[in-house]
Amino acid sequence: MKICGIIVEYNPFHNGHLHHLNKTRELTNADIVIAVMSGNFVQRGEPAIIGKEARVKEALRQGIDLVVELPFLYTVENANIFASYALSILNHLGVNQICFGSETGDTKDFLDRFENSSLLSPHLDFRVSDLMDEGYAYPKAMAIALEEIDDFKLETPNDILGLAYYSEIKKKNYPIEIFTIKRSNDYKLLDLDSNIVSATAIRGALQKDKDVSEFTSMSEALNKDELVFLDDFFDTLKYKLISSEASEIRTIHLVNEGIENLFKKNIVTSNNMQEFINSCISKRYTAARIKRTIIHILCNTKKELADEFLKKDISYIRLLGFNKKGSDYLRSIRKDVSIPILSKFRGNSFKLLSEEKKVTYIYASNLSNSIRNRLYDEEHYLYPIRFIN
Repeated sequence: MKICGIIVEYNPFHNGHLHHLNKTRELTNADIVIAVMSGNFVQRGEPAIIGKEARVKEALRQGIDLVVELPFLYTVENANIFASYALSILNHLGVNQICFGSETGDTKDFLDRFENSSLLSPHLDFRVSDLMDEGYAYPKAMAIALEEIDDFKLETPNDILGLAYYSEIKKKNYPIEIFTIKRSNDYKLLDLDSNIVSATAIRGALQKDKDVSEFTSMSEALNKDELVFLDDFFDTLKYKLISSEASEIRTIHLVNEGIENLFKKNIVTSNNMQEFINSCISKRYTAARIKRTIIHILCNTKKELADEFLKKDISYIRLLGFNKKGSDYLRSIRKDVSIPILSKFRGNSFKLLSEEKKVTYIYASNLSNSIRNRLYDEEHYLYPIRFIN
C-alpha cells in the first residue's frame, strides 16, 4: 500500500491546503493519507486561530484518512526538532511517502539541490558554528554557510522545513519517498487579492473582523468569540515577566543566552505583543525564536521536562480523528506499531499528554467560561473524532 504522510497546522485550513491535498493524492496515488497536526500552539510560536476540533473535522471532511497529534513540546520548536518527531510518528505508522511544499515544486529539482549540496559536510557544521559564535541565529547561520559553500540559497520556511525533512529521512534511513509541490502563495503576504492567500493573511483579516469565506472552507467554524491570537496573551506575559525573577524565567525551556534579561527590560516599555517582539529581534534572536520562547514562558514549560523528552523517541501516538479507511488501516497495523496508539486520554500514564491538558487550559484562558469549559472537556473526551463519509 501507498501510505502518504503530510505535516500540517491548518491554521486555518484554506484553499492552498486544499490544493496541496489534491496534488498530494495526484502525485503519490496514495491509498491512505495521514496528517500529523499541531495542536493548540504551532511551530512558529503562535496559538492556533481556532481549537483542534474544528481543524480536525475539516481535515477529515476534506478527505484525510487519519489525523494524529504532534505533542506541544515537539511542535513549538525549531525546524529540526519539529521535523524529527513528526517524521518519527509517521514512520511508526508505516508511512512510505511524504509530500510537502517547496519553492520550485519540482521533486527532482528539490532532491538534486539537497543531494548535491554540502549539507552533510563537517566543514559546513564548522562554518555554521563560527557564524553562531558571531551572533547569528541557527537558521540564518545555516543559510549564510550554504550560500558561501555551494551558492545554495535557503531563505524561506518551506526550504528550511524541506531541509529538515530531507535530512531526518536520510539520517534515520526511513523508507519514505519524498514528493514536493510548489507553494501556491507567499506565507508573508497579507493581501486578500486572489483565490489562494496565506494563512497569515486570513488570520489578519479575521482579527479585523473581515469576511474570509472566499479563502477558507472553515469560515463558519471561525466564530469570532472562539478565535485566539498571540496578542491576547500580552497582559499575562507582561505580568509574568515583571513579577518573576530572572532566575525563575531561566528555568523555562528555550530561555538561555541572557534572553530573560532582554525580555524583562523590553516588556516594561512595550504596549502590545508585536511591539515587544520587534524590540527583541536581533541577529541572534529571530521573530520565530522569540515567539516560541514566549509560548514556553506562558505555558511554563520547564527545562527539566524538555531535557527529558528531547533525548528520546516519541512514546505514544495520539489519535485525533479518522474516517472508515483510516480506521481500517489502524486496525491492520496496530499490532505492528511499537508504541501505544491512544484512542482515549491517558494523561496519568504519559507525562507529555498531561502537559497537553495544561496547555489547553492556558490556550483557552482568555475565552469565555462556556468555551473554556467545552475545550477542557474536548481535550479529555472528544478525541478521536470518527468521521462518517
